[in-house]
Amino acid sequence: MSSKQYQFSVQVPATSANLGPGFDSMGIAFGRVNDMVLTTGRPFQVEITGESATMLPTDKTNVVIQAIFRVFKEVGVTEVPEFHLALDNHIPVAGGLGSSASAIVGGLLLGNQLLTTFHPTLALSSHALLELAIDMEGHPDNVTPAMYGGAWLCITDAGNTRTFRLPVPAALSFAVAIPNFPLPTEAARRVLPDVVPRGDAAYNAAQAARLVLALSTGHLELLRGGFQDRLHEPYRKTLIPGYDDVRRAAIRSGALTVTLSGAGPSMVAWCESESEATQAADEMTLAWRMYNVECITDVFTVYLDTPTVRTTAL
Repeated sequence: MSSKQYQFSVQVPATSANLGPGFDSMGIAFGRVNDMVLTTGRPFQVEITGESATMLPTDKTNVVIQAIFRVFKEVGVTEVPEFHLALDNHIPVAGGLGSSASAIVGGLLLGNQLLTTFHPTLALSSHALLELAIDMEGHPDNVTPAMYGGAWLCITDAGNTRTFRLPVPAALSFAVAIPNFPLPTEAARRVLPDVVPRGDAAYNAAQAARLVLALSTGHLELLRGGFQDRLHEPYRKTLIPGYDDVRRAAIRSGALTVTLSGAGPSMVAWCESESEATQAADEMTLAWRMYNVECITDVFTVYLDTPTVRTTAL
């Protein structure tokens, strides 16, 4: 094994899954990133700064660490070189912005670079890494945009997942409001019914098609008005104080529509310009304050960069 020291660094974006009616099948990347730096040849240690730092483990139960080790396990290598890991987080845990997907993807990318450096013939392909990410996360709608950037449609059938990049009109801007309370994904899934009415299933199929049509043609007006979800948001909103009023406030300000980001509690206003998104963010903040909830807001366009590991020889 090489005695040289290396530093690998990568930035992995936040993601918003479901996009309203695309439950467990659509997701998009935003430009709020987690920074991860792995340095070889140093005693094992995990240092975490930034968002939710005190909530995250610094031992080998950390998701990033688990993903790194998963790469080596996948190719049958039992000896993992010692390393130091520094995580600077900007994606809040349990906020509905894909913090676990970012951790998984970042760990897999760093693990693959570590593997490639010491075992060049064993490197995993991008597709193989995505399959591992889906297996670790349990569904593809967050990890796919985290791995590649952009917006994606993911179709899973009999355990096999096919992914399709969705076009996103350049004018489309997103106001993301992140309230100051967490909503663990497990809790948000527990409120979902096992069976939904046939009419709701048919409605959602039509709305998902409407979304793909709007993105593909650039006719964003298709998203205005009755564009909503009936499979998960009506149930999850019961866990989010002020959801209806925050949604109405954004739409009154000019937003095309509002969706729950992943399992919540963050909410996303879809807008036709950056200025409209800024106005929507302000109105969402004011609406949540009526419920004694403070939030932070960001305005994004789709994040198109594919996370790439940068390597430095020390």
